[in-house]
Amino acid sequence: MKHFRTERIRATPKLLTYVLVGVIALLGLTCLYYGSSFAPGSRKSDEFDGSNGDAPTGFVKNRDDVVLRVSRFEVPKSVPICDSRHSELIPCLDRNLHYQLKLKLNLTLMEHYERHCPPPERRFNCLVPPPFGYKIPLKWPVSRDEVWKVNIPHTHLAQEKSDQNWMVVNGDKINFPGGGTHFHNGADKYIVSLAQMLKFPGDKLNNGGSIRNVLDVGCGVASFGAYLLSHDIIAMSLAPNDVHQNQIQFALERGIPSTLGVLGTKRLPYPSRSFELAHCSRCRIDWLQRDGILLLELDRLLRPGGYFVYSSPEAYAHDPENRRIGNAMHDLFKRMCWKVVAKRDQSIIWGKPISNSCYLKRGPGVQPPLCPSGDDPDATWNVSMKACISPYSVRMHKERWSGLVPWPRRLTAPPPRLEEVGVTPEQFREDTETWRLRVMEYWKLMKPMVQRNSIRNVMDMSSNLGGFAAALNDKDVWVMNVMPVQSSPRMKIIYDRGLIGATHDWCEAFDTYPRTFDLIHAWNTFTETETRGCSIEDLLIEMDRILRPEGFVIIRDTSDNISYIKKYLTLLKWDKWFTEANPKGDSLSTKDERVLIARKKLWSVAAISEL
Repeated sequence: MKHFRTERIRATPKLLTYVLVGVIALLGLTCLYYGSSFAPGSRKSDEFDGSNGDAPTGFVKNRDDVVLRVSRFEVPKSVPICDSRHSELIPCLDRNLHYQLKLKLNLTLMEHYERHCPPPERRFNCLVPPPFGYKIPLKWPVSRDEVWKVNIPHTHLAQEKSDQNWMVVNGDKINFPGGGTHFHNGADKYIVSLAQMLKFPGDKLNNGGSIRNVLDVGCGVASFGAYLLSHDIIAMSLAPNDVHQNQIQFALERGIPSTLGVLGTKRLPYPSRSFELAHCSRCRIDWLQRDGILLLELDRLLRPGGYFVYSSPEAYAHDPENRRIGNAMHDLFKRMCWKVVAKRDQSIIWGKPISNSCYLKRGPGVQPPLCPSGDDPDATWNVSMKACISPYSVRMHKERWSGLVPWPRRLTAPPPRLEEVGVTPEQFREDTETWRLRVMEYWKLMKPMVQRNSIRNVMDMSSNLGGFAAALNDKDVWVMNVMPVQSSPRMKIIYDRGLIGATHDWCEAFDTYPRTFDLIHAWNTFTETETRGCSIEDLLIEMDRILRPEGFVIIRDTSDNISYIKKYLTLLKWDKWFTEANPKGDSLSTKDERVLIARKKLWSVAAISEL
């Protein structure tokens, strides 16, 4: 044994030498590889077109901590500009990507309108340029009725829908008279007629604040949602990037809450019991397909006692085909325990039951079945739709509107489902007050730069309980509350407050057009994203894509992250104005926290080329 120990001791210096040499070589190769990824010369070109798959590989997902620390030592001298043909790029809804990756998608099931994100090596890690001649959008409320044509230079909808008053080209602007496929004479009159059908007091569709959240599927340019706002109703106006591919872009340019999405194979990114009313006005959806799975998705999303407004030929036409479809829908609704609430002219309104009683009285084997007890109706991210009925919990049984108080009290009253996410009413109230004070602090910092009505479309990237959006209620803005996937159960609280939003994974691009938001708020979003192994740089470029020129970002994060992000302000052209502050401590604060507010420049490819 003594001899063995001696030999081992003698071998140790030699072994250590080999190990050290190996580690140094490995680190050297690692630094060389990832350092080149962020070096200025690593880009294939300043106008990457994405056609040959040679996407920049600098911003890669799932790096380990060592590599992330290495990347922090270098910041590129420039971030390339995308080719001008990509001025309307939506990375995860890019039809060209489908062809390049040879995806086999079922067109009948609308899979080609669902999310299909590029792998890291095919990402467009470049700044999306505005179209030639882009102008700062018109301010709200003027923007509801007109936008600059140069910002969305697509007029085919005006020609195609010329008899329906969707939109009219008028010189250098596009006007929106408020019409739709079903309501040629204006959405305002149509909304009043729906309130009359439901016999609501004063012909107000909000019914004293009990109707607050509406889902408008196949919304067109969202004029229905635009005119609901004056009724204190907020609609999630939803449409795919289909043959009318710029309809949601027009809606967002107008300053109307809206988003890209489709009733296809995946659940919509909203929790169960989120809306009091769903609306389909000639939305061209086959509601009978796959055992009524699309109607069952609406059933999941509607609150107890919720309404489905259906204005379509199947509801009133007497030709054989429409009567066949109408009768089949009536039979399906009956098996789902829905009832006709009102019918007039070309519209029919169905009502969802407020309890499980009808479900339990159905005969054995009646379709559609109840969802199994293990199904979570609030799970939505990349979750397939299910052809089953989500029954109510014992607590929600017979609770119309899920027991919520009317709007606007709903905004600040602790909702019943708080208990499901482990939050007490006291914690909810404290969170609401904390964000009220934080937003006041933000506004003081931004006051020298913010003009009246210059901010309309707002995104909160990590919305938690919705306190940031609630604090903006006295402003004439709307907020897209985004719930990161790791916090998705809290999305239900957003909707229970009378707000809107969507679940999302910030390791991927958001489904909206470039230049959507006037203000983006990111609270700990960079820390959370990096913790999940995703790239800060990738996230910055995505934020730039969806931020309007002269728009603001408010980033609240660790001092290390803020210091690093500041190095990118000039590269991203976010240096028109910026300020940094040490925020006041509160119940949500961490010891190491800073606030960075920056404003994006209005720039053009031509101006950059001349530099």
